[in-house]
Amino acid sequence: MEKRQPSRKLLIKSDPIGVAVYDYYLSGIDHSIKAKINGVPDHDMLPSLFFRKYQQMKGFERVALKLCKGSVLDVGACVGSHSLILQKRKLDVTAIEKSSLSAEVASLRGVKRVMCEDVFNLKGIEYNTILVLMNGLGIAGDEAKTLKLLKHLKRLLAPKGFILGDSTDVLYRTMNADKAFDIGDEYHGNVEFELTYKGVKADKFKWIYLDPALLSELCDKAGLKCEIIYRDENFHYLAKLSKA
Repeated sequence: MEKRQPSRKLLIKSDPIGVAVYDYYLSGIDHSIKAKINGVPDHDMLPSLFFRKYQQMKGFERVALKLCKGSVLDVGACVGSHSLILQKRKLDVTAIEKSSLSAEVASLRGVKRVMCEDVFNLKGIEYNTILVLMNGLGIAGDEAKTLKLLKHLKRLLAPKGFILGDSTDVLYRTMNADKAFDIGDEYHGNVEFELTYKGVKADKFKWIYLDPALLSELCDKAGLKCEIIYRDENFHYLAKLSKA
């Protein structure tokens, strides 16, 4: 029996970021996305964050964008801000984004090749550079799924290709902060998010902030070499992963 796909209406109801960026694109009004981490209210997110230009981007993003070469896969591209910059630099970029509304906005903004798809469904194509930005190395949600993701991305790499991804070293941040994530006996980087925008609420979803030691361990298991190529004062880092 053919598997039925969820309706667009149902997908939108569980996609607060998608609805927020679509609203912002149409109206320019920057309504907050409310966030909770492990049940505790966190800083609100503004949709305009996803539309920032190169001059507004953080150091790790600028470094990553400068290193991109050849064919590029922008994973979790949202509204395509990174992809647009790479297009202007004449790189062959594909933006892949699960959110149908975010992908639609990316297309409306001028990203030439947008795939509304889960990256795990992408097969048989090779890329010179794979971008996984905005704490993107944690998108899989836990250690086991992150290892699965790394192995999958490795299969999408062309010879001499590499992955550029970032995360936050929560272990060091915890050691240097008065208030840190309350995660009990779990790995210190495991968190659970809740996002709400104008009554649109996503199901709770997991994220993992990988410290460099854990990332290196997972890369070893996936057959990847891990290099930390950028760190900032907020314990954020950028990693370059290549085939071992």
